[in-house]
Amino acid sequence: MTSGKTFRALLTALALLFPLTALSLVGGGTADAAVAARTVYYDASGSQEFKAAVDEGAAAWNAAVHKVQLKPATGGQASVKILADDGWPRTYQNGFGRGTVYMGREAVNEGFYPPRIAAHELGHILGLPDNRNGRCDYLMSGHSSPTSCKTTAPHSTEAAQVERNAGGSLAVLAQRELTFVF
Repeated sequence: MTSGKTFRALLTALALLFPLTALSLVGGGTADAAVAARTVYYDASGSQEFKAAVDEGAAAWNAAVHKVQLKPATGGQASVKILADDGWPRTYQNGFGRGTVYMGREAVNEGFYPPRIAAHELGHILGLPDNRNGRCDYLMSGHSSPTSCKTTAPHSTEAAQVERNAGGSLAVLAQRELTFVF
């Protein structure tokens, strides 16, 4: 095991054993500081025709969670870059609130709803995996749900998981370079 993997495993174990301590350490000394909303800035300037869909997907998350807010970036503050291409939608996550999202046209051409795709991919940026349960009420069901599904709001369990992920846990900070496909 490399030293980086060992360190991440240790951080994860400590966060599981001492969740309030982990929140205090990351939140600047108090559990209350960890509750303050974290802002994740995204740059959708390369998302082309999907810019409005990305903004709608971000708004769906902002309405559902309180510990993190997604906002359009100005200048060089973006930790999330959103691009358009002709492939399948996908996300390359590099830790909580960081990574690259591709709004692939292939799924849109198959009939999937662009704002739902954007919200789904942003869910990956916020630490959620695919669940492939086929249910329209679960945003992270991705392409296992029917193309008729237009729901952009995350399910309450998905929102609750993002709230936990955004809470400052050392386990979340230990995440590295995950790839998800819609």
